[in-house]
Amino acid sequence: MINISVDWLCGQLAFIYSFNKVKPAVIVDKLIEIAVDIIVPGRGAGESNLFMRNLRSFERDGDRISKELGTFTFVLFYWSRYVIVNATKHWDCSFPF
Repeated sequence: MINISVDWLCGQLAFIYSFNKVKPAVIVDKLIEIAVDIIVPGRGAGESNLFMRNLRSFERDGDRISKELGTFTFVLFYWSRYVIVNATKHWDCSFPF
């Protein structure tokens, strides 16, 4: 019975020593910081390290390019429609039959 108590006590002391040596608060804080960087969108949040800054910049650039291409496609569509309609009107005037 005494061996079990001494083994148990040694195990507890080893755990306490290891726990205090590792500083779990620093690890938990870092894990929470990483989770917040990943979860929270927007500028300012998620930009505390190089990887997240690059990821956020890719997202912003992708959104911006998508909007620009959407506008360009819209303009190109209506410009081509205008050109085709005017060309057909000119064709109808030139060849009325």
